[in-house]
Amino acid sequence: MAKPALMIRHQITLGFALVLVLALLTIFAVLEWKVKPDLIEQRQERISLNQYALIDLLDAKLGQIELLTSSIALKGTNLPKNEALFRSLFPPLFNNHGDPTIAGGGIWPEPNTFTPGVERRSFFWGRTGPDMEYYDDYNDPDGKGYHNESWYLVGKQAPIDRCSWSNAYIDPFTKEPMITCTVPMKENDRFVGVATVDMRLDGIADILARYGKENDGYVFALDANNKAISFPESAVTFNPYRNTLRTATELEQELPWLQEALQASQSLQDSQLITIESDGVLNEAAYVHIIKYPQTNWVIGLVVPKSKMTAAADSMGLFLMFAIGGLLLVVGIIAAITARNLLDKIQQTTTQIWELIDGETTQELTVDNMNEVGELRHAVNAYGDKLKSLLTRLEAIQGELVQSEKLSSLGSLVAGVAHELNTPIGNALMSSTSILGVKQEFVHKLEKPITRDDLNQFLTHVDEGTRIIERNMARASELIRAFKQLAVDQTSDLRREFDLHHLVNEVLLSLRPTLQRLPHQIDVDIPDNMQLNSYPGALSQILINLINNALIHAFATKDQGRIQIYATQTSTDLVHITVRDNGAGMSYDVRKRIFDPFFTTRLGQGGSGLGLHITFNLVTGVLGGRIEVKSEPAHGSCFTITLPLSAPERVASNSEGTP
Repeated sequence: MAKPALMIRHQITLGFALVLVLALLTIFAVLEWKVKPDLIEQRQERISLNQYALIDLLDAKLGQIELLTSSIALKGTNLPKNEALFRSLFPPLFNNHGDPTIAGGGIWPEPNTFTPGVERRSFFWGRTGPDMEYYDDYNDPDGKGYHNESWYLVGKQAPIDRCSWSNAYIDPFTKEPMITCTVPMKENDRFVGVATVDMRLDGIADILARYGKENDGYVFALDANNKAISFPESAVTFNPYRNTLRTATELEQELPWLQEALQASQSLQDSQLITIESDGVLNEAAYVHIIKYPQTNWVIGLVVPKSKMTAAADSMGLFLMFAIGGLLLVVGIIAAITARNLLDKIQQTTTQIWELIDGETTQELTVDNMNEVGELRHAVNAYGDKLKSLLTRLEAIQGELVQSEKLSSLGSLVAGVAHELNTPIGNALMSSTSILGVKQEFVHKLEKPITRDDLNQFLTHVDEGTRIIERNMARASELIRAFKQLAVDQTSDLRREFDLHHLVNEVLLSLRPTLQRLPHQIDVDIPDNMQLNSYPGALSQILINLINNALIHAFATKDQGRIQIYATQTSTDLVHITVRDNGAGMSYDVRKRIFDPFFTTRLGQGGSGLGLHITFNLVTGVLGGRIEVKSEPAHGSCFTITLPLSAPERVASNSEGTP
């Protein structure tokens, strides 16, 4: 048995749901594997551009200091070596209009070049509020000597057009982090000292902090000696009393999430992007973009939350899912409505076809538009008209076949009558002929004197012949009465009281000519005086059909078969009549169709396929009972007819004997 198929409307619903899910999954996959990486890459490129923009900003800031220092170095070389002139002219230059970024600066001549015989003659000013204050501490003859300092020595090999920047350091007086720009002074290509400007790093830190905030993250910076120039206060708190800056090693211990970035900064050549799983400042996954600032060899790192990098992709994905999902939903609703209308018409068409098959409708389908569905409905209407015509014709043919089946049964009855009457009538004819012969012989004897023996002999012959004729005529009369009754029963719809056993014997009597030619055996076991008030003609036709069915089909390949006919009465109003054979039996496919009209396993061999169909209609319609069949291949068949002892009243009848 075929499994029930999923309805098309359900298939459409599931298909739409599947398309919607696949579309959303596709959007998700495209976003995750294409859009997000592309947007993140673009964001990274933008950050990289911003980093270089930051470098340009630092260049501008440091360039001011570099230009100022170069100008001071040039003036310190060209001006007359006059102490009063230097102390009056240079303070305003170092002050640079009160620029707080400048912590101080000085002019540091080579020993004996400013004043012959004077080894230490330098000029240094430090900021005190809005003004510059002169300090002479570096000229102390007992001191180390400024010409031995690293920021001084670097100037001997440096170009005169740019700064040589020192590493960051903590100023011992202000305790502020700063760097120093050193520009050499030369006369006729001869090194004669350096000019320096000390620059506070708090301005640089402010620039970096503002840049980090603009990118929703934070910035850190390390100098060429891997010391911290700038870090967010939330991550590292600078000790105002500390004399040295924190090293990268110390930062790795305090900020373990930046360990990889801090280690990478030590060997960084240009730039690098590093991913961290959980940033301690941002409290989420983040990207670290580190870049090297070539002017000072600083490493500047920008830390941005990963969510900000993917926010655009997430927003776009959400928008696309809502937009495309909404569009698919609208399209799906429209498609569902259209499909539902189409399926309703198809369902209506299907229902009409089934009704046409069952012969339960004469209503035609409405054809609105001659599209594919309209053509289908039009074809169904045409098919219905054709089917109705065929059904009408088949009903007429079926009636003719049913009548033919009854006449065939009546023909068998007539054949039985002829055969059964042949013996008694023949015997009577022979006896009458014998009497006639004896009579003629006796007449000849009367021409002569007859003896008493001749008379007695003649009377004896006549008496015996007359008795023979009487017995055979009585037998013929009984046969004619039985056959007449059976013929009347089979060709009429009369209801009467009858004995079941007697009826079965009459049926077997009508079949005797057929049965005598076959080696099969029929056993009857029906109690006497089992009276029915029913339709004997219908019941006799049923029994004839079942017996013939066994003779034709069950014993087709069997030399000697056996048919058992017995009846039982299990209640006061029902009788069970069983016709069992030990023949070939039936398969399931045959058994479930044996009562269908025109179904036969002997197609083209004389079988009409109406015998058991008529039997079913007579049992269920005329007699008001039911018929059941049990059969298995090679195990014979058993038909059980359950009938009421008193058949239901009938209003009208047709050619089949059914109401």
